[in-house]
Amino acid sequence: MTGCDNADPVPAGEALYADAEQTYMDYREFVNGVQSVLSTDPWIVGQVGDYGMQPDQCDNGNGYQFNLGRRLTMELADREQNADAIEQYLTDAGMTPSRRTLGEGSDSLVQIAVADERGFELLLIEFGKNGNALISAATACRPGNAHDLSDMLFGDIYFLGDYLPTDVESPTDPLFFGITPGDPQFVRDTPAPTETPAP
Repeated sequence: MTGCDNADPVPAGEALYADAEQTYMDYREFVNGVQSVLSTDPWIVGQVGDYGMQPDQCDNGNGYQFNLGRRLTMELADREQNADAIEQYLTDAGMTPSRRTLGEGSDSLVQIAVADERGFELLLIEFGKNGNALISAATACRPGNAHDLSDMLFGDIYFLGDYLPTDVESPTDPLFFGITPGDPQFVRDTPAPTETPAP
């Protein structure tokens, strides 16, 4: 995967879709591997914009990229061990992760980051003061129109909550690219339980 600053023709139509699908699958498969180092249990997505399939504009509107976020509740006592495992996984994958600890003691934050490698603009794994893990990933900018790509992926569907997971997803769940308008995949049969207000 390369950035937007090249002299090749800007892909459109089927070429854009094919490029985006390959870009998406590559980055999702790698991030899933990173997640699986820590746990193959469901990770929190939180909101549809963090799922990772919606293309964002980059390079002053001349390109697109994908972004995702995932969270997982973990034990504080395992934080350093988990950070070591992630750092080793990225190193074994041929990447050059940088690791730093921000703050001191119980309020510290451990960050492991890789920038401008393996098709990522940034891959950031953080372990908070409670031990919980947070993964943020942004692909490198790819040439192509993000709005055109979004139309190909989602048609005229603007509310994607019925089509993309918004609560949790496991890194072992099957990957897919694009949706079929009118065929929601993630509608819940019953509403999520709500807390009863205290009297």
